[in-house]
Amino acid sequence: MLPIRDRRERVVGYALSTFPTSEQLDTDAVDTLARLTVGMVGRLSRLAGRTLLVPVTPTLVRDGTLTRVGSSDVVWLLATSALEDATTRRSVDRLVGSGFHFALEGFPEGAPLPPALVGATMVLDALQTPHAMLASRIRLILEAGLRPCVVAVDDRATRHLALDAGADFVTGRLLTRGAAIATDRELEDTVLRAINILGAFSDGRPPDSTFDSLVGDDPHLAASLLRDLSAATYGMRVPRSVSHAMTLLGRDAVLDRVVLLTARLIGDAAHDSELAFSALRRARLCERISGALEGSLHPRACALAGLLSVLEFAIGVPPMMVRERLALPPSLDDVLVHRALPLGELLNVVDAVEFAWWADVRARCARLGVAPQLVASEWLAAWRTARDELGAPRGGHA
Repeated sequence: MLPIRDRRERVVGYALSTFPTSEQLDTDAVDTLARLTVGMVGRLSRLAGRTLLVPVTPTLVRDGTLTRVGSSDVVWLLATSALEDATTRRSVDRLVGSGFHFALEGFPEGAPLPPALVGATMVLDALQTPHAMLASRIRLILEAGLRPCVVAVDDRATRHLALDAGADFVTGRLLTRGAAIATDRELEDTVLRAINILGAFSDGRPPDSTFDSLVGDDPHLAASLLRDLSAATYGMRVPRSVSHAMTLLGRDAVLDRVVLLTARLIGDAAHDSELAFSALRRARLCERISGALEGSLHPRACALAGLLSVLEFAIGVPPMMVRERLALPPSLDDVLVHRALPLGELLNVVDAVEFAWWADVRARCARLGVAPQLVASEWLAAWRTARDELGAPRGGHA
């Protein structure tokens, strides 16, 4: 589920992409995969909490499959070329008349679009559209009364090109925040201090009295942690201070809450709740997969790796500069730049899954020694865990 961002960089929905069961798919296999995906839409829509953009095939449009989906917060993505078939075109008209919403994928080269689709979203793939033609195609889509959404936006230059040309939405890999959204530098310092604290105990040893002093050295971190712990006591005695919380809950429990707090602070520093959600989701996914890895990596180190993987995008600082401001053990220092060690390879798998780089998933999973199916199921579980810990995302509609 790739976040769809509007021109103000707010997440307004998620584009659903499905990992293919094999590298070569014929028409029947594509229909089967799409049918399985549609069968999961109700559950995924509840999980996402926002509009889903879901790819479908002409077969599913014609045979009534879509009418059996319970969730109404869905936009069905259909190849524009499918409308050249008269039966598919009539089915789309009928479904739109019944309240269904469609988006189209691919620049329209043939007959005019049905009037019912005026104002719909038109998806352009930045990887499939020649770079020199992307801006002109966006402008033509706008002139036709459609809303351009550019997918596979994996670099800042493409994002700028798409938005400057008038694209309403973009989606792709995580990118450094736009210059118009200033990072809170005071919170940035607190985030880095929290990460250093987590790094100091990432080997799994129990936190000792140095943990108390590390937290106490940053008044903002201590106050934020106390508020978080007070909200999490659920009827227990409310801690009066962080030290009191450690007495009530134990240092290990308090340290575990620092992971959640750091994810929240990452989002606060960037003024972007989606980055907080992404950071925590990645942390929980890395924790869950850690048991499948060889070696002695502690789940704490894996969780911290997940947080580190979004840091440069939240504070707008290159990884090498972030690295200079942190004091991390070698295995975690490596994830910021080189990703040559097991934690780095774990994050390469996470990236491939999070950004729908399906061509890379099998190779990266094989290198790490985990099954793609395991990563997929744990990713959904991590999404649910992060959503519950942070609160379900709420937002607008694409």
